[in-house]
Amino acid sequence: MLDLTNIFVKEYNEIMRQITIDKIAVLIGKDLEEATTISADIVTQTVKDNPKAVITYATGNSQILVYEKLVKSGVDFSETTAFHLDEYYPCGTGGDYPYGFVNYLRQRVFEPLNIANKFELNGLAQSSEAEAKRYEDLLNSHPRDLTILGIGPWSAENERGCHIAFNESGAPFESRVNVTELDPVTVARDRQERGQDSPDKALTQGLANIMESKKIILNAFGEKYAAPIYQTLKGKIGVERPSTILRTQPEKVTIVLDEESARLL
Repeated sequence: MLDLTNIFVKEYNEIMRQITIDKIAVLIGKDLEEATTISADIVTQTVKDNPKAVITYATGNSQILVYEKLVKSGVDFSETTAFHLDEYYPCGTGGDYPYGFVNYLRQRVFEPLNIANKFELNGLAQSSEAEAKRYEDLLNSHPRDLTILGIGPWSAENERGCHIAFNESGAPFESRVNVTELDPVTVARDRQERGQDSPDKALTQGLANIMESKKIILNAFGEKYAAPIYQTLKGKIGVERPSTILRTQPEKVTIVLDEESARLL
């Protein structure tokens, strides 16, 4: 559990409630605005405490307002080091790849926060295995202080989902950086909900890489995340629900929700 002593002053009690499930701190903002403020404050406090912090950044809709608030915070991120959680494969940068996560992070994190020391996954690497090895070596030489996560959809019909990074159902808890086939649940989400013509493979940090981070924060906002959050915190721990690995090291995990995503807890 993160030490919130320096982050949450008295007035935060009016905009959030905190519960603990399986020893994981779950912070629930009364709405999207307040929930993203809570999350952004955790990140900025990490950098205030350690200006050279090493941080892995997730992408996705739940992170957009959080990252906007990091930019507006005035906190200096220029000495931090940034890692990239996952990337479609094959996938490049620029207008030909509007779904690319490198594009997302450059536009919302790396450039506006003036982070020069960043390590990006190369979605156009000739060899995905060689790229996975390169990134694994980088992670091993840069212990992460904080990893920011989102969560993937849950299919009650198929009893699959809840990916973190692109670690899909069935990913071993000991997995490391690898190239993976995306689950049909994820592909359907990308193509139907997001309107993407994105690949069905991805490079991703493995579950073991993620759990090596000193601190982990998972953000999930909106009603559609209620089911995967419930499965993460209440479902059976195992590879069918990759996000349940967070419950194996609860002392380093904080989950930030709004009332909609917390409604099943």
